[in-house]
Amino acid sequence: MKTAEIKQWNLQNETGKLAQNIVRNWLLGIRESNPAILDMFRDRELKPYRDLLPWSGEFAGKYLTSAYYVYQLTSDSGLYQYVQGFIAELLSYLDDGYLGCFQKDCRLTGSYSGSPGETGQTWDAWAHYHIMYGLCLWYDETHQACYFQAVLEIAERFIRTFYREDGRTLSSMGVIYAEMNMAPLHIFALLYQRTHEQKYLDFALKIANDLTIPGAGDYIRCAQEGLEYYQGPKPRWESLHIIMGIAALYECTGDRIYLDAARQILYSILKTDVHNTGAFSTEEGALGTPFKNGNIEVCCVIAFNAFAAQLLPLLKDPFIADFLEISLYNAVMGSFSPTGRWSTYNTPMDGTKCANYHSIGFQCRPGSPELNCCSVNAPRGVGMLSQWAFMEEMDSLYINYYEACTVLLKSGLRIQITGDYPADNTIHIHFSGAMPKNVLLRIPSWSEKTTLDYHGRTDSPEKGGYYLLTDLKEGDDLFLTLDFTAHYLAGQEDFAGKTSIYKGPILYGLDQSLNPRVDFENPPTLSNASIDAAKPIRQADGSIRLNIDNGVVLNDFYHLGTSGCFYKTWLPVKK
Repeated sequence: MKTAEIKQWNLQNETGKLAQNIVRNWLLGIRESNPAILDMFRDRELKPYRDLLPWSGEFAGKYLTSAYYVYQLTSDSGLYQYVQGFIAELLSYLDDGYLGCFQKDCRLTGSYSGSPGETGQTWDAWAHYHIMYGLCLWYDETHQACYFQAVLEIAERFIRTFYREDGRTLSSMGVIYAEMNMAPLHIFALLYQRTHEQKYLDFALKIANDLTIPGAGDYIRCAQEGLEYYQGPKPRWESLHIIMGIAALYECTGDRIYLDAARQILYSILKTDVHNTGAFSTEEGALGTPFKNGNIEVCCVIAFNAFAAQLLPLLKDPFIADFLEISLYNAVMGSFSPTGRWSTYNTPMDGTKCANYHSIGFQCRPGSPELNCCSVNAPRGVGMLSQWAFMEEMDSLYINYYEACTVLLKSGLRIQITGDYPADNTIHIHFSGAMPKNVLLRIPSWSEKTTLDYHGRTDSPEKGGYYLLTDLKEGDDLFLTLDFTAHYLAGQEDFAGKTSIYKGPILYGLDQSLNPRVDFENPPTLSNASIDAAKPIRQADGSIRLNIDNGVVLNDFYHLGTSGCFYKTWLPVKK
């Protein structure tokens, strides 16, 4: 199974509107509004040196990756042209395979400019990983050979620098940041897949062997021993990029030890550390419970969703797609203002939504007032829909996504989906053009009673699987009705005695501004019957509401707290 090759998307839905707003109001013009995103590379030898963060060099790479994935959904020609100019300037600062923001004596040493004798402070290899990954994506889109050539030049610099006779390793840049600086494992595995040159696989395997040293993550051994991810030595979110490299090593070598380790980690996190919003992490890592009221960082969400999207085609488990859908509509979209102008660092289950450049303002620098790890990374979460919405395998098409859209595949198949999902539970799918032999529909695990009407008959697909159709022809129509009976998540620990409410994939909550007569600190207890009776209603602003019979109004998580007011997703509910 792999991501379907799509020639054109046309998203007539809230996700598409948000993607377009992100393009217009954030991705376009970032060079002008935050000039340090590139000037930090231009000025790296100038004294006095810039006041940089250990990870400052990542911003350009994360921006490229986000812009690529959002472009896949929007095909925005202005964004395409803008990114080409951005890359051209970025590559002009490539010097002997180095594309970081630190002066010569500090390059790939773990040292800041101005303190070349002190190691273990910078994430220089991490920043190069993100730049290399973003350049590879845009090479795939544009076929500009200079983009991929730059990646190979950087790779050669790494090969000349690390795992040589002098004993220097990526972890020698400082084990305190080992999970950051060992992330290039992922890109070197990908380079081997692309080129089949043994030196890239050899380098990736050397990094993998280095994972066992004290201070590194030892992810493979921990997974083999059945440890939960949070029980390992490096349970922060940055480790997930290394683990994506471990999964990629399976694709390179066929050795199941790598796939088994990645699988164990994925399902461990899904079991222990995914919140009611579909967001991974508490206080920037795995804690072993999703019921603690700590910061839920957007970068953590993006990294885990990227990992899940990578494993979906390898494991072919529709539950992973169920997770990605819930996370998209709640954790990911809920981290954005619907304007696309700003996103959060922390998107709490209960609380307020604050722009990342306010809540992690310590990352702001002269010339980059809005740049931080999350602001450049958040759009990727929306754009990654393009990775898992439609998938292919041989003569089979997998449909994971049901929001209104028209999609033209490179095979010549056109899929038109209409309806108001996820506000409404009825989905109409029309096929035209070159039909595949098989079509498989994802039936979400929350849909207890599903009906499918086609060819004049009605079927009742079971939840939690792919429903196989083998007799579809060009011009056929499917009418899929999912079960929007409310489903619930019972709270524990910090949220004991409270309940989260869902209809379909949407998490609903109490927005202070929509409930002026409700005692927000002590909201009334809602009954299952009253919640079930409330039909989701789409509003003019795109939000979805549930009007409960006791006067309480619940709103979809994406639109909760957009005015800056307080909201709650853990509420008192009784049968």
